[in-house]
Amino acid sequence: MSGRGRRDVLVRTGSGGRAAILDELRGLAIVNMIAYHVCYDLVYMHGFDLPWFRGAWAGVWQECICISFIGMAGVCTKLSRRPYVRAFKVCACALLITAVTLYAYPSQAILFGILHCLGASMLLRALCGRFLNAIPPAIGFALAVLLALLTWNVASGVLGFGPFTVKAPAFLYETAWLFPLGFRNADFYSADYFPLFPYLFAFLAGSACGGLAKRLPLAARRVHIRPLAYLGRHSLLIYLLHQPIAIALLGLVF
Repeated sequence: MSGRGRRDVLVRTGSGGRAAILDELRGLAIVNMIAYHVCYDLVYMHGFDLPWFRGAWAGVWQECICISFIGMAGVCTKLSRRPYVRAFKVCACALLITAVTLYAYPSQAILFGILHCLGASMLLRALCGRFLNAIPPAIGFALAVLLALLTWNVASGVLGFGPFTVKAPAFLYETAWLFPLGFRNADFYSADYFPLFPYLFAFLAGSACGGLAKRLPLAARRVHIRPLAYLGRHSLLIYLLHQPIAIALLGLVF
């Protein structure tokens, strides 16, 4: 095949044989995240009156964005050939965000945000990969969803869901170092907070589906919406830059 012909195939199927549909879904999550943060900045930094954004639907929108973003990260980590490199890169970016926010915005410091959660989840997935790969995907997905539901309200001191709830042991919330798991004490604050319980299990649910992505048909590997595919391929860089850029642009306008 000529060089030109090979490049054309890669454009149609995604760079380097990637499943383009995964990049596009991740790009869609990034677009949603940018839109949410712009609304947040308008309301809480510039005093815009958006009543719907202060209601329950904004919380639902936020959770859908985060779960889709974390779940897609789980799918892609399952397909990664260098899981440790990927995990350490995300952890390094998370630590950079903590350092910058502690220095520039101490009252809005991010101590365990979504990148911290993703980096830790990727590292745990890599360490336990052999064990997790032995679990059938359907069973792994069901267990991950169940554990996510059981730990959904851990940060509020509750285990379980619906009528099947119990209070978590109080001593877990009296320490200063269990906040990555969701057991935060009264003095803890993080402007962006995504503890491993329950979001690790959303990540693992995505990872359980990752094996199925290897069997995607050719149609799913073609690029359908090129801008979304581009955003998905560069999601980490865009995540790091989108909020500073949005804050700067809105500051210039208002």
